[in-house]
Amino acid sequence: MNSQSKKLDSSRLVDQRSQQVPSSYGEVICDSQPALNPYVFPFKVPPKKFSLAALSQLNLWQTAGEMVSSGNKWQIFLITIGSASSIIYAHVPLVGFAAVAGNTLTRKKALISTMSIWFANQLYGFTIRQYPRTLESLTWGLVMGLGTLLITWLITLQPKFSRHSFRGYLLWLAIAVVGGYAIYQGSIVLIAQLMGGHGFSFTILWQIFLKDTVWAVVLSAIHASLVWLVIQIIPNYSHPSFPPTYYSSYHPPGCGRKG
Repeated sequence: MNSQSKKLDSSRLVDQRSQQVPSSYGEVICDSQPALNPYVFPFKVPPKKFSLAALSQLNLWQTAGEMVSSGNKWQIFLITIGSASSIIYAHVPLVGFAAVAGNTLTRKKALISTMSIWFANQLYGFTIRQYPRTLESLTWGLVMGLGTLLITWLITLQPKFSRHSFRGYLLWLAIAVVGGYAIYQGSIVLIAQLMGGHGFSFTILWQIFLKDTVWAVVLSAIHASLVWLVIQIIPNYSHPSFPPTYYSSYHPPGCGRKG
């Protein structure tokens, strides 16, 4: 009888604790959802119980951006569009794609994306466009690939301000386009001088810069729209409650359930 009474008392205690979980804002929330790992964001809670103060503390832009970049759809979209652009341009706007990929994807995904676009451009050029299969042409292709790889890696070194707000996102995009173009095109001009090839006029360089800028702006606008759509979903989620619970299979007894 003593053991049964102790079990009954302990179950009542657990039931009371599960029904009254104090939030960090002084509310009492009945958590009817399965308890999840508090360090894995996000998990759903009843929207009516969601505090606006909690929402204001969430870094929505960074959280939504990470949710978009963690999937494969955005990466596949960039690779597809970049590869298809070889049909329009003999030399695709690699700086523009590198700026967007480095600003919106993880380092590994960004490098894979830009290198895939570069490889598709070279493959299309040497097969469909019938580039001359000479040492000079192969050297130019290698220089373009190494330049794209370098600027993509540099752009992925995102400072903190570029991840925390939309304003920082735009600022780093502008720095990435201008700086990436200077490094990439500067290496192209340098190699051209060393190889004794033709030079580039200011008009040609300006047109290339505009092409890279337009592609970077359009692709970033599409990405920002995706992040905005994800932000519309985030208010249905909450930060971890306190005290934390650690077992996803645990259902608080008698809270939000009948019988």
